[in-house]
Parts: sequence; C-alpha cells; structure tokens
Amino acid sequence: MNIFKTISIFIVVFFLTFSIVSTAKETEETDYSSENEISKQSESASEDKPKFEYNKTYGPSPIFTIGGGFSGSPGGWALTTRIDMPYKDDLYIGPVGQFVKGNNQTLVGITGNIKKLLPSTDPKLFPSVEGGLGVLIDDRKNDNDDNSSSFLTVVGGGVDYVISENVSLGAHTYINNSFDMDHKEFFFTALVGLNIRLY
Repeated sequence: MNIFKTISIFIVVFFLTFSIVSTAKETEETDYSSENEISKQSESASEDKPKFEYNKTYGPSPIFTIGGGFSGSPGGWALTTRIDMPYKDDLYIGPVGQFVKGNNQTLVGITGNIKKLLPSTDPKLFPSVEGGLGVLIDDRKNDNDDNSSSFLTVVGGGVDYVISENVSLGAHTYINNSFDMDHKEFFFTALVGLNIRLY
C-alpha cells in the first residue's frame, strides 16, 4: 500500500511538473513571437518612412545665394554668389562665383554648376552634391600685373536648412582644381550662405 501511494504521488508530481514546464515554455514562445512581431512592425515602419521631396512642397524656383567663409591654399577668406535654376526633378543648374583673398594671392572663379538634391526624410534639411566647369583668374601678387587664367573644375557638397518658405541657410565645401599648359591651382573653400527663393 505504501508503495502504491508512493508511485501515485510520484506520478502526480511528474504530471504537475510537466504541465508547469509546458505552460512556461508556451508563455515564453508567445512572448518571443510577440516581441518579434513588434520588432518587425517597427522595422517596417522605419522602412516605410516617406522621403521628403523639396520641389513638391516648396515648388521649383530660382534660388539666389550670397555668402562667405574661408579658403585653404591660399589660406584666407572667401565670398560666393550663385543662382540655381530648376532644371528637372531635383536638379538645379546655374552660375557660381567664388572670390578668394589670401596674403599673396587673389583668385576669382566663375563656373556653371549642376546641383543635385539628395533624398531626405526631414522637411528642413536637404543635402546636395554638385560639380561644375568654368574659368579661374589668378592674381599671384595681388598687384593686377601678372593675372593669369586657366580652366577650372569644381566638385562639392553640403546641406541647406530651410528657415521659411522663401529663405534657407546653406553650408557647403568645394574642391577647386584649375589647370592649363603652364599654370595649375588647387584650393578648397568652405562657405556659409543665405539662400533666397526668387518666387
């Protein structure tokens, strides 16, 4: 009789333990699957975040820019002005002027640039890249006596921050490389400008 009771108690304890372990395992699997589902939902939500399109909100318009900053090689200060004309989609084209004043050198660069707005999810920030071709006038001794001109290429990039519908601030850097048969210049500029939409 004692053996029968012992076996019965053992069987009951075994089944209770088995049921508790099974329930705990099911709960853990449910929690894990729900966590996976939440994680997948958050990932899909981040993937589905719409890209903000500048022209669809603000409309394509000519943009006038004036600004200044500094230059390297020659080291000094720099000024810039430009007009970006909308071409298509997120492409803008237009003239860009750069004036660089160093201790023993003055550079004036005029290029025609193509500017491409890059995708953004922020309605205030718009990164861009650009490149252009033009001419560089170089006064090596700042005396206007030995000016030379050469072919100029420009590549650069930066970001614009929208303040209002018609005004934004931009920060851009440019690598400028000029060359001809007997003259070569390589310099960079870092510029901050005020951008004004003309209409």
